[in-house]
Amino acid sequence: MPATIGPGSTGDDVKRLQRVLARQLLWKPFGPITGMFDASLETSVKDFQQSNGLTVDGIVGPATWAKLPAYREASPTLRDGSTGPGVAWLQQVMKGSAVAILFPAYAGAVDGIMGPQTVIALKGLQSWAGVAATGVAEDTTWFIWLAPGTAQQLTVEGACGFTRNLL
Repeated sequence: MPATIGPGSTGDDVKRLQRVLARQLLWKPFGPITGMFDASLETSVKDFQQSNGLTVDGIVGPATWAKLPAYREASPTLRDGSTGPGVAWLQQVMKGSAVAILFPAYAGAVDGIMGPQTVIALKGLQSWAGVAATGVAEDTTWFIWLAPGTAQQLTVEGACGFTRNLL
């Protein structure tokens, strides 16, 4: 069982909490996954506790952890040279017509190889989202909200299907 954490806590258990709540669309914004238990996370924890009949104190102890969905590991870190289905899913999301209006779409083959075209498209997505355009897909990228201000609350991680397919 993870440690008891609350406002001011830092570390991997806080990242775990941020991912769990973000994946359930219960933490806004849906990132970045910083490992810092800040006021926005405290508000989300209190909302979760309230809606689940728990003591509303913003502290994540055994009772709150037990009510949270099962933890899944972080989505993978993908960078130039990475290969596999995760890269292909990312390429497919960046190639989709729905995202082409947001940033320059990925124009290459969906081949599961993180090469120059994939990196350029990923940097475009990151720039559009206002995060560091590193060309590396990690927590900050996975929790970019693709449709901000709409009812469709979809993160890059969700669009890629990592919570269904990889974890």
